[in-house]
Amino acid sequence: MNDIGKLVKSLSFIEEFVETTTTLATERNVQNLLSKVLLSARNFTNCDAGRIYVLDVTKRMLQLRISQWEDESPDPGWYQVRDFGQVGSLAANDPLLYCGMTGSVVLIDDVYSYSGFDLEYIYQHDQDSAVRTQSLILVPLRDHDGQTIGVLELINAKDAYNRRYVSFKSLEPIICAFAAQAAVCINNALLIETNNHLIELLNDTNQRLEEENRQLKERGSRKQEYNIIGQSESMQKVFGLMEKAMDTGVSILLTGETGTGKEVFARAIHENSVRKCKYFVTQNCAALPEQLLESELFGYKKGAFTGATTEKKGLFELANGGSIFLDEIGDMPLNLQSKILRVLQEGEVRPLGGTTSIKVDVRVIAATHCNLGEKIEKGEFREDLFFRLNVFPITLPALRDRGGDIKLLLDHFVSKYKKQYSKRVTGISPAALDVLLKYHFPGNVRELQNAIERAVLLCEQEGAVLIEHLPDAMQQQVRSKVSLAGRTGGTLVTPQPADQRFSSLKTAVNAYEISVIEQHLQANNWNQTRTAETLQIPRRTLIDKMSRYNIKTPDRKRRRSLQ
Repeated sequence: MNDIGKLVKSLSFIEEFVETTTTLATERNVQNLLSKVLLSARNFTNCDAGRIYVLDVTKRMLQLRISQWEDESPDPGWYQVRDFGQVGSLAANDPLLYCGMTGSVVLIDDVYSYSGFDLEYIYQHDQDSAVRTQSLILVPLRDHDGQTIGVLELINAKDAYNRRYVSFKSLEPIICAFAAQAAVCINNALLIETNNHLIELLNDTNQRLEEENRQLKERGSRKQEYNIIGQSESMQKVFGLMEKAMDTGVSILLTGETGTGKEVFARAIHENSVRKCKYFVTQNCAALPEQLLESELFGYKKGAFTGATTEKKGLFELANGGSIFLDEIGDMPLNLQSKILRVLQEGEVRPLGGTTSIKVDVRVIAATHCNLGEKIEKGEFREDLFFRLNVFPITLPALRDRGGDIKLLLDHFVSKYKKQYSKRVTGISPAALDVLLKYHFPGNVRELQNAIERAVLLCEQEGAVLIEHLPDAMQQQVRSKVSLAGRTGGTLVTPQPADQRFSSLKTAVNAYEISVIEQHLQANNWNQTRTAETLQIPRRTLIDKMSRYNIKTPDRKRRRSLQ
């Protein structure tokens, strides 16, 4: 070929090279880009085959990403991933590890007569694919910072005219130049791929957080919808247990003192579960005689007993697909307990006078204020029924153990009953509030609710709830404390001279004022604005008194001065 022909060929080659690298720079899909890079490299070198190996995101594992042999893509199952964490003789003997770690070009003209590197992976490939590798070149792929991101491997270079195998030696400069350009394109595509993956993960995480936030809002709305008021730690535990059992069919046993609101919680569980479209029926097991209670629960056939002139469905059958609330289950007669056990075990009921059983699907929520363990020991309650009912126990806390919830409930009931009875009530007087916050409430929420309803009815229009509007039991508690305060060891305190009595009175007034302020602060979760409102004093006055008496928030050491 003359000089002009060589020049024309060189210019054509350069033009094709520039066009190819420009095309590669616009490809963003990593696998498509690798395929184009390898095909372009094979076209430049006129070789039979090639492979591209890429390091994973940890920059440690060298993985085979694409392999081409003429017009075929061989199975990459023969390839063993290289670990860049391995050093020593293995790295020195393996050509892929050596090329990737040192950044050196590996060129072998005759693979089967070469005795330097361990080429077992080539021999294995040739055997599996029924081909023969004659020569190869390994070129490192490095990013713009000079860090290795992979290895380009080309196999069996041929002369363009007579198709004979030739050495890659003369092609090494153009291969290295192409590899440098291709590495930048590959690195950019890998970064884009990683960023897209991170964006997808972030979007998925945001969607999950939005869903969790939606569920939390739904849970919060459930509490208000069914008048379950409570922010104390003990109530949060109850709400958490309710959520876990809500959509299951598991039996629930509600325990706790009288008046803690067992039926309210049972109804909330049903109304927020998958059974909410079916009936929620209730039955107090202590309210009816045994035979009447049995007929209510299981129903009866016509003529089953005297007076059974028609057929009646029992509560279990009516609640099919829904829930039944058995209140005071601890007072149920023993004979009926065995029949309840059969419903829980077999899911079927038999009406009085009936000959066949009826299948039912009912969620049983039972409640008791009794100690069922003691009743079992006395033989008054079946142990096997207890285990069936106690699959998911929930203990409702007493009102005295709910801290600041008392103030929330007070506000709720005052608002409810002044609206119900059209009374314009300004609130609860500080003295009455002090009594309510100190009272132990043996009747729990029911006692509190009844006390506030009565107080709202008794108080004057435009007035506040006073101590005299509260039940006698609460007033008696105040009188008892005043009486005890006037005695020391059962002996009346001797009157002091005038100047000493004045000093004692001042100390007593200051002490009482500190006590009232602290109680109101605690009731309002140390919110000064709300405390000032309940005390019916300006907020600035409250702050001045707190400063004068050294009343500190709970997280600081509190020092008092009565002088």
